[in-house]
Amino acid sequence: MKAYQENTLEGIAFPVITVNQTGDVCAISPSVSPFFKRNSKQRPTSINDLLPNYMAAFGGKLKAKDPLETTLPLFCDTGRKRWIKASAHPLNDGNGHIQILFEDVTQTKTRYDLALQAKTIAKVGSWTVDLTTNTLVWSSMTKRIHEVAQDFVPNLEKGINFYKEGTSRERIIAAVSDCIATGKSFDLELIIITAKGNEKWVRSIGHAEQINGKTIAFSGVFQDIDEAKRERLKYEALSERLKIGIDSANVGVWDFDLINNELFWDDKMYQLYGVDKEDFDAVYDAWERTIHPHDKERAAKEVTMAINGEKDFNTEFRILKKDGSMAIIHAEAKVFRDENGKPYRLIGANTDVTNIKQTDNRLRRLLNVTEKQNQRLLQFTNIVSHNLRSNSSNISMLAGMLDTDLSAGQQTEFIDMIKTSAERLDETIVQLNEIVKIQATDTSEMAPVGIKTTVEKVLQSVNALLLQADAKVNLDVDENLTVLGIKPYIQSVFMNLVTNSIKYKRPDVPVEISISAKVAKGKTMVKFKDNGLGIDLKKHGSKLFGMYKTFHNNKDAKGVGLFITKNHMEAMEGSIALESSVNEGTLFHLQFINQAN
Repeated sequence: MKAYQENTLEGIAFPVITVNQTGDVCAISPSVSPFFKRNSKQRPTSINDLLPNYMAAFGGKLKAKDPLETTLPLFCDTGRKRWIKASAHPLNDGNGHIQILFEDVTQTKTRYDLALQAKTIAKVGSWTVDLTTNTLVWSSMTKRIHEVAQDFVPNLEKGINFYKEGTSRERIIAAVSDCIATGKSFDLELIIITAKGNEKWVRSIGHAEQINGKTIAFSGVFQDIDEAKRERLKYEALSERLKIGIDSANVGVWDFDLINNELFWDDKMYQLYGVDKEDFDAVYDAWERTIHPHDKERAAKEVTMAINGEKDFNTEFRILKKDGSMAIIHAEAKVFRDENGKPYRLIGANTDVTNIKQTDNRLRRLLNVTEKQNQRLLQFTNIVSHNLRSNSSNISMLAGMLDTDLSAGQQTEFIDMIKTSAERLDETIVQLNEIVKIQATDTSEMAPVGIKTTVEKVLQSVNALLLQADAKVNLDVDENLTVLGIKPYIQSVFMNLVTNSIKYKRPDVPVEISISAKVAKGKTMVKFKDNGLGIDLKKHGSKLFGMYKTFHNNKDAKGVGLFITKNHMEAMEGSIALESSVNEGTLFHLQFINQAN
């Protein structure tokens, strides 16, 4: 019989042996030795020679009536572990012999173990509901997630009651009911309360098994996602707070892919730049085209320097919007580099700081005006102290002399002198009052004023003086040119300059006045030139615009004209300067603003 068995296994290409119920080898196929990496001359006498502990797995004795299957580890001489699947089947030969087929399932077992390990790490379990028997089966991991004992026996009602009362329980009941009724699958993220009272986020996925359109069972996976879900909720909350902060701060975020030359903007960026999404081709050049021409080269250079690691990208530049308006943008960005230090990405934020800059400029001007006003106040105090005291002291002294014995003629002379001093005192008070009015002017009253029409009205008002002086006036000013100012002040400025040109003309030389204007960088520059006596700037340059400062022996000179003119210009946030040469004339430079900054 043994010889017969040997012969029957001789032609089998698979590793097969025949054993009795105690594991003794009765027959062996030729491929067994190479399969187990054994010398073919060392014939095994027991299955334990091939798979140690095989018999122990079955209690030391094999059953000849039922198929047996097991998978056991086999350690090679190299120390490497193989997994061998042994499938035993009774021969029914009347002797109780069993035939065992061996299969190397190392790769399959490894993949299975890795999958099992991954499930354990991912905390993924499974479940099955059999509607025909109304039973629910949980895998070991599913029980661990619910924090119940491994011998816990669940049912559908118990399983559903683990879900937190409220939204989570209502959603799982609706999903299970729909799955049973229609076979619709579900994938939900819900909260359960574990057997230990812990609140936990889980993901439950279910699929129905149907026969003839009727659901007979449904099963799925069950995953513990608590940690990841809570982190995601924190992130979403943080993102929402960040979005609210960015929106309220008027901040736009952008992402520049340096490798593919692609520029991505969020919605706020399009709002800041006044650009339509469909008109923006999402490249660096498109951004560069929006920058003010005077700032473009500098902004591009700063981007390059940031990419090259020479400096951080933290700058400001002006942009021109589609509607023609201009805005000031503050931009910051971070450069991302790979492990070799090569830049591959630039992420940044833009803020519209136009209002901030305008407010800052107004504050700076206000501080400047305040400083100038303080200086003028000190000067004004000195003027008041000197001029009023001089005139009042003179009157007091003359009045005191009237108390002495004087002849009628002397009394008349002193009275005339007192009248003259009183007139001068009144004139001084009027002049000082005019200065106070100028310095107390609210610049919010400023409005557009036409330069050419204003000058023409001034020339008409002094037409007789111009004819008497045989004056020629060249007016080269655009008809539509306007500046922001106070009309009476601008009239006063040109009135002072025109009358001074006549008052301080050169003898026997006809007066010639030239007035021109041009616009540059939001300012209007007016040039007023005459051919009069001129001023010795080396001698008088430091006191040109001082009060009561005169530079010629003209009996009508009072020394307040240029002082008032300068105060008028500064009250309108403008300025005045001059160039002059003796006996050649004077050139005044008047600077006006075109719009509110």
